[in-house]
Amino acid sequence: MDTKKKNLMEIFQEETPEVAQAFGGLIKSSLPENSQTRNFLPAGYVEAYSVIIPEHSRLTPDNILVAIWTDFPKWLQMLFKLRDWLVKPFGLKAGSSEKNFGQKFEEAIRTGNPLDLMTVPAKTADETVMQLTDKHLTAELSVHNEKQNNSQLKISIITLVHYHNVLGKIYFFFIRPFHKMIMKTMTKRSIKRLINRC
Repeated sequence: MDTKKKNLMEIFQEETPEVAQAFGGLIKSSLPENSQTRNFLPAGYVEAYSVIIPEHSRLTPDNILVAIWTDFPKWLQMLFKLRDWLVKPFGLKAGSSEKNFGQKFEEAIRTGNPLDLMTVPAKTADETVMQLTDKHLTAELSVHNEKQNNSQLKISIITLVHYHNVLGKIYFFFIRPFHKMIMKTMTKRSIKRLINRC
């Protein structure tokens, strides 16, 4: 294992202060000044969290988004199934259960083509914004990268939610704690796995 990869993996060991700060208590931040998500403001809900780690060639916005949304652990798969069952009375669309969903999702993220309720309304070399639209709300989820000094990379995970009606507000009120937990867990897991694949 080369030194750079070893250093990156050491950062993402559970017991390190960096992980405790970045993924335990989270680093809440403002939207990056050059983020494409600013074009979707105002929004009913805005959150941005960030972490600064050494640069790595695989930590691109596309790769991180794809890893977050196509590599679910079993406990999260069960949570999404529960979510789909709970939201049926509200007329919300369930998540895709297609066996090749991961492949289609990756293609949509990398090409910008729409997939079911998802589109990619904004995309640059440093950021990919995916948008999920339902009749009760619309959400933008973004990964934004910004190079720092000393070969460091600031990765921002951004969520914007636009409510279309009261049911949208009620729905997101109940899933908001789960959303934060999922994004925290999956961001950390995805970065670790991307680094480990090299």
